[in-house]
Amino acid sequence: MTEAGYTALVIAFTIAVLSAAALLIGVRNASEKLAAIARKAVVAVFCFYTLAFILILAAFFTRDYNLKIVAEHAANDLPAIYTLSALYADKAGSMFFWGWLISLFTVVLVIRGKGGNREVLNRALAMSTIVQAFYLALVTFGSNVFEKLQSPPADGYGLNPLLQNIGMLVHPPLLYLGFAGFAVVFALTLASLAVGRPGKWWSSYVRRWTVFSWCVLGIGNLVGMWWSYNELGWGGYWAWDPVENAGLMPWLLGTAFLHSISIGRQRNYQQIWSAVLIILTFVFTLLSPFITHGGIESPLHGFYGSPFPPYILAAIAVIIVGSLILLYVRRRNFGDDDKPASLFSREGSFLLTSIVLVVLVLLILAGTVLPRIVEALGGARITIDRSYFDKTCGPVMLALVFLMGFCPLLGWGKSKFKSARRNLLLFLLAVAMITVIVIVSGIGNWYIVAVTAGGLILIVIFREWYLGIKSRRKGRGEGYIRAFFSLIGSNRARYGGFLAHIGIMLITLGIIASSFYGVEKTETLDVGEAMNVGDFELTYNELLFSQDNTKVSAIADITVERDGRTLGTVQPSLDYWFSHQDSFAEVAVRTTPAEDLFVSLIWTGFDADDKAAAFRVLVNPLVVWIWVGGGFFLLGGAVSFTAGLKENPERQGK
Repeated sequence: MTEAGYTALVIAFTIAVLSAAALLIGVRNASEKLAAIARKAVVAVFCFYTLAFILILAAFFTRDYNLKIVAEHAANDLPAIYTLSALYADKAGSMFFWGWLISLFTVVLVIRGKGGNREVLNRALAMSTIVQAFYLALVTFGSNVFEKLQSPPADGYGLNPLLQNIGMLVHPPLLYLGFAGFAVVFALTLASLAVGRPGKWWSSYVRRWTVFSWCVLGIGNLVGMWWSYNELGWGGYWAWDPVENAGLMPWLLGTAFLHSISIGRQRNYQQIWSAVLIILTFVFTLLSPFITHGGIESPLHGFYGSPFPPYILAAIAVIIVGSLILLYVRRRNFGDDDKPASLFSREGSFLLTSIVLVVLVLLILAGTVLPRIVEALGGARITIDRSYFDKTCGPVMLALVFLMGFCPLLGWGKSKFKSARRNLLLFLLAVAMITVIVIVSGIGNWYIVAVTAGGLILIVIFREWYLGIKSRRKGRGEGYIRAFFSLIGSNRARYGGFLAHIGIMLITLGIIASSFYGVEKTETLDVGEAMNVGDFELTYNELLFSQDNTKVSAIADITVERDGRTLGTVQPSLDYWFSHQDSFAEVAVRTTPAEDLFVSLIWTGFDADDKAAAFRVLVNPLVVWIWVGGGFFLLGGAVSFTAGLKENPERQGK
């Protein structure tokens, strides 16, 4: 199995290199026959890669400890559901899985491109296959994912208990799906530049790939937040950790790119800027493994001892230089931009939004990499904590919130702006009045203004939706329900965007409320004692112990009361895992629409005679709306993705 898997990877790498060369030669010599053979070879790459993928999964499921990767991350008692998690918990396994997804999407590109623009397709396939070859080289020659052990153990070390969670089963694959999708968008962009076909056609060509990648990457980040909140025991969901930032930055750049090509589909505007954005987005998807594999040290959940960072950094340098040279050479093919008549137009607001998003990414990047850069240059190690991100990124995010409120009120061009001026002024006046009241009364800070603006933005979106329904009822005599769904069907991209914006605003409101209005208390209690946190009273009833083959658990039984009324019990626990010789908290969370009651048991060295225990208790307002917002975000992405299903821009470019 080991030799067969490694051989399959070597064959896949060889075919990938040959197929990329054949595609480029076929394009150069206008040989469609050679290109057709190369496209079949691209499918062969996927087949051999998939064979290796199946073999390594079989090794995990059969607990073949001859493989180093299996011995280090699996164990006889590991639940089968977490077997895939064990694969991408490894530094080489994660890159192996990521590369396989890119190979899968490349085959999808072959299938989707049948009958389309062959020049663009062949170049895009060549670029995508080169990327595949890079990943294959990393896991075959850089760090052999099928490496054998000389003396295999009878049992493996096992998967980190923190990763044995449904959130971590879903979170990494979603991130990899998003990253792989953006690799395809990048390949299509460079191919369009190479053949001199940028413009509206190119924007339509990549839109659905972009929506898919942006949506799954965003959901992946949210699932990671949920995992952190429910698994790590510290009571939060975002710590501005380098690994968290590694997933956020490409999503923010992808957001800017998505807004930019939305304008590009309407008119010839921001085309060069759009190309720059997707180049940056792809570069930052590669920066993610550079960070997580030790290029930027992560104390929370990065990979240590990885050999990949130098190769990834070299690839980033090549991509930046090569892409910008191609963009400069082909800049005249974009033609003249249709300049907006005014910055106060939908075009202008979209451009401003993308610029603000890039500024936000640069601030996050500085806080993430600056300490390591200073250290590498011989300076003293510096620490940048979350206060830096809150102070620098908070105001920028507030600006984004306001822009989200402006955009639906603006029309295309200066003439349409006049009709929206009254609504825009009313919006600004309402925000200004509430801001003054908040500051004068002293009941809050800038984040209260953000909450207010977010609420008003939801009102603006609902108003736009209502006006559309009203128009259909008047013009077509449709009922409210039929008009509602017909309106979505008539412009799925627009109303899918509205749904996604509703989701983002709900997420924003939940983050602001829980971050600035939460209550936290840590206290040690004896059995029978109680503690008060906010409006809640928690009575510590008993500390129970249980043991199985993998761990021993201390389980606290706590009664929760509010205003003299018993709400039920919660049971946070602390598990000591024999394999890792360490303790991991299992938190108890009681969720309502208004707030979460978060209870975590803290290790104090329990013994059978003294059952005193320490608890960290938080009351986090509106946290559930972060996850509800994720549902709206996913729904909006799905609706927007289905826009233009009957269109085939690949064929339009023939």
